[in-house]
Amino acid sequence: MSRAPTFTEMTMTAASGSSDPGEPAPPGEPNNEDLLCRAQELQAEIEQFAAHVASVYEGYFQEFPKKMHISLYHDVLSEVQNLENDINSEDPFSAHRISSSNLPYLHAVWCTAKNSRNIVKLRHPVFSGPFKHRILAPGIRIKDIMSQGGSEPKRNQDGRSVRIDVICDGGLSWYKVSTITNRRLLFDMAKEALYCGDSDDSDSSNGASQDFSDVPLVKMARNLKSIAEGHQIRNSTPALCLVLPRIVEGEHVEIDKIISFCRDMGVRVSCGNRLPPPSPLSDDMLHEMVPSPKRNITSHLNIDTSVLVALTSDISHFQVVPQSWFGQSQKDHIELETHDPLTPQLCSLLGSHPLVCTREAASSLARIVHTMGTATENARAHLLFTPDDSITPEQRIEKFRALSIHRSSIPSSLRLPIQISDFDTNSKENGYHAQSNVPTQEKLNSLAQPGRSVFSSGWSQGLTTITCNVLAVKQLERKLEEVPSLAASEWPSIWAFSSSRPLVGVRKGSNEKRTRKHIGDCRVTCICGLSEFKEISVSQLAC
Repeated sequence: MSRAPTFTEMTMTAASGSSDPGEPAPPGEPNNEDLLCRAQELQAEIEQFAAHVASVYEGYFQEFPKKMHISLYHDVLSEVQNLENDINSEDPFSAHRISSSNLPYLHAVWCTAKNSRNIVKLRHPVFSGPFKHRILAPGIRIKDIMSQGGSEPKRNQDGRSVRIDVICDGGLSWYKVSTITNRRLLFDMAKEALYCGDSDDSDSSNGASQDFSDVPLVKMARNLKSIAEGHQIRNSTPALCLVLPRIVEGEHVEIDKIISFCRDMGVRVSCGNRLPPPSPLSDDMLHEMVPSPKRNITSHLNIDTSVLVALTSDISHFQVVPQSWFGQSQKDHIELETHDPLTPQLCSLLGSHPLVCTREAASSLARIVHTMGTATENARAHLLFTPDDSITPEQRIEKFRALSIHRSSIPSSLRLPIQISDFDTNSKENGYHAQSNVPTQEKLNSLAQPGRSVFSSGWSQGLTTITCNVLAVKQLERKLEEVPSLAASEWPSIWAFSSSRPLVGVRKGSNEKRTRKHIGDCRVTCICGLSEFKEISVSQLAC
């Protein structure tokens, strides 16, 4: 029986660049045209991925999720262009540039992405430290809402970043790809052994512990692990995984020791012979890679005051002509509405879902409408909430449509009136305290009313809260990251729209005759506060 090559023999052979008896002969290298074809196929798949992302995030309140692939796509596009130029070039160095193509690495990154779920970013730079405190990693915290976190390096931090190839599992997993080979890894190990004066294989044979800290692959793993520990996502540290598609595990004892050393640091390592074979891109795979952000939306929806105001506003339903007395906010929202109408977006999401809101949210809308709303804004608020046994649900929708230029976008299945639920954040009877701990309550209590009751109600009842208040969502997201006891699966479900719509209202000091109506069921006890308007007699109230 022939003697197996020793570690020193293998590494010195690797350093010399000659054939390695410990490795099978590499397969035939693809010719230039094959290489270009592979690059173009990779480009086409990423473009298909981009179209899918744009589709599932259509109407989403943030634009950056639609660009999660941009960095990788630009790298691939550059590689394709370089290959096209070099293949047709007479430059004597073109052959070397082709052989040094970065395509194998980019292909490995894409294969890793295709085997991932719930992708957040591809080839994304994160801040590499030093860290004064843990910073927010990119990912999904509040269900359905993707956050960029605070990890992107600032302009004055050049050189203080590292690219993570695939950020997935909603941000809980980071993948870094290295195309290092068995041969190269053995060579790196040999250099360190020779430098340390430890070129004798007897140490490894007698069981003495080995320190691989200075091996480049181990250095990279340790550095990435440290960077991951400087970040947090849903109160957790992102799990780090090294993907080594050209490393064969189980072939060389010394290489297996390096892999084990990395794993002992808490880094997951996936080697080429343990990776699943590449599969063609399919619709099912795309929906695994980037699922719809609407997938967690509940059957019943909890409606925030900001959405109620938007559904009531003349700006959302009419082509409002700016007036000289309008504030800048009103003018800005009128301009935004001309390019991006909000009512079709709201109604598309609300659809046929049963709708509920807290008493605080309904009362807040009523006070706003009664204080400054136009006649049509009062009428819409009345239709949104007030029971009326004299009309059918279909007739209510028709009345609502009659007050809007977006008639066709208001579905006949829209569930009006919105149901008002009693929810007291100080009560133990509604289940709020049973489903939250003291630190969580404190963070929620930092929100102003009616937002506090709205978000608390939706969370405690397991309902998706629909809001136009992006600022409150971001505030809640940051606050909940300060609660270590909050598990990743326990975060609330919220869907946010990118902008709100204020009421048009009447001119301050105007003598215009006001038409106010009760909002909600005031037949027993007035909940809308209209009784506070002393100048309006009971006979004038339209209940």
